[in-house]
Amino acid sequence: MVKDKERKDEAIPDYVKSLEKVFKESDKDRRTAFYRYGAWRQSKRKREFYDYARKLENELGIPRYNPELGIPLGQRKIAPYEISKEKVVVEGEDMHICNNAAIMQLFDDIARTAIMDLTPAHEILQKRLGKAVTPETLNRVMEVWNHTIGGAAAVQEHMFEINPLLVRDGYVKLFSGDDKVVDLLDKRIVLDINRLFPQEKADVLKKAIGDKIFALARIPTIAVRNYGSAMTKRWVATTCLSAFANVYGISGETAINTLVYTLRHRTIIGIGDTIAVRYGRGENSPGGIPFGYICDIVQTDRVYPDDPVKYLLDVAEISSILLDAGWLQQMLSGGLGAPIRVLFLISNEVFDSIVEHMADWVVEKYGGYGKAPWTISTIEEVAKAGSKYCQDIYDSSPLVCEMLFGGSLRSRVMAYSTAIAGGLASGHPMIGVEAAHLSQMIRKERTGRLGFFAQDQFHNQGHANDWTLLTDQAQVMEMRNASYPDYNVVANLTTFPSAIAGAYIARGGAYACNPLVKIAFSENLAGFDFGNIRKMLVKGALREFMPEGERDPVIPPH
Repeated sequence: MVKDKERKDEAIPDYVKSLEKVFKESDKDRRTAFYRYGAWRQSKRKREFYDYARKLENELGIPRYNPELGIPLGQRKIAPYEISKEKVVVEGEDMHICNNAAIMQLFDDIARTAIMDLTPAHEILQKRLGKAVTPETLNRVMEVWNHTIGGAAAVQEHMFEINPLLVRDGYVKLFSGDDKVVDLLDKRIVLDINRLFPQEKADVLKKAIGDKIFALARIPTIAVRNYGSAMTKRWVATTCLSAFANVYGISGETAINTLVYTLRHRTIIGIGDTIAVRYGRGENSPGGIPFGYICDIVQTDRVYPDDPVKYLLDVAEISSILLDAGWLQQMLSGGLGAPIRVLFLISNEVFDSIVEHMADWVVEKYGGYGKAPWTISTIEEVAKAGSKYCQDIYDSSPLVCEMLFGGSLRSRVMAYSTAIAGGLASGHPMIGVEAAHLSQMIRKERTGRLGFFAQDQFHNQGHANDWTLLTDQAQVMEMRNASYPDYNVVANLTTFPSAIAGAYIARGGAYACNPLVKIAFSENLAGFDFGNIRKMLVKGALREFMPEGERDPVIPPH
């Protein structure tokens, strides 16, 4: 009897076990109860918020948060979420961008990052200004630059400076593909590629960047909080100029102007491109981050090189946070946090199980990753397999449908898992993207709808838009971003990074798009750990994550 029970338990998918745990109902039940759960009071966080709001009403004298208003809550169970693989249960509100300090830091750490090629500046110093650039002078520059990056003065006296405790997370480090150059530098200011990456990946990255010297700069979190992400490149360039002027004794308007132009415009690389003015966001904002860069920001493939599926899941998750929850729901729509866009890919083992199944299907169907031909037949095979597997789960599991409580979420899970499978199968992101588009058309034929209005428009147009390279409309897939025409709808933007990540894993190598971005996010002295994304999100949900940029050093004790 015990063995029979064990076999029966083993046959139950992990996602069903997880969902039964949080919903406290059996997946075999075909009926449920309504209006018996206590409305919004069943949520621990909503009860807390209600109590806070009553105190605020007394303090401020105006109405505050009141869940009794608007749409009635509690027709069905407001279930918590079990984070896949982490086995930690969290409240939905704790994954709202504004309630989760780790998610806020994730945005900040991308926004405050820039990379600078020091070669043009060194050429100006040597050829135009007659200065000797040596390892000793470069070490001195880095010492001064790590002083100025925190808003400190280096070339003028009687300047008002920033409390170092407010800007503790601002720093600059150097990296190069030439080990001989790196060996001559102060180890404190070196980002060591050989230490951070497996040897095979380190060799690929060093070959890609060559013997140039690059600076990774992260300005203080409080700077992007106060002034916006467009400040990053200016802050980096200005603080670098101060360091050069201090160490090399540069003065004179012509010399300074030449260096200013070079540092601000010729040598610096942001993480997010300039986007249309109408969006009201500067450089380094989520809407301008190339999809391929997102794949390189994620470091799971470096930390867990033997678990490629974990990397693929993390790319989908961070893309959903940046693009679906952050860009579309917060920055363009405004106000509503849509925390479900953060949660649904990492909860209750559902998406994990689907992606793991599709990865196994690719190996079984094609004999391994990257072996499928680049043909329409491959697109059709992947799309049919992905859409059928997902839809069969939706049709057979009421609890899965209760967790993915709208057509929008169900279509996203299908699109993202199919995009990953297409990239894995072929090694080409376009196969993954096209398979994802087709999967949505298949689902619409089967169910009659996808989700929100215009969600299918994105996929209908995608078959044509994805292939265009007109300069004002498109770019190769890795270099596109969320601000392209027809992408700013309630759409499945995570489709693109998912397909790119799958293709990268299939091809092998060390980076998906840009080796500089891959190296830049391999180390973060203070802030978000991009190699352990779920652990960071859980720490934020449990209120264990300590963010940077807080104003405690200059405000009353609290």
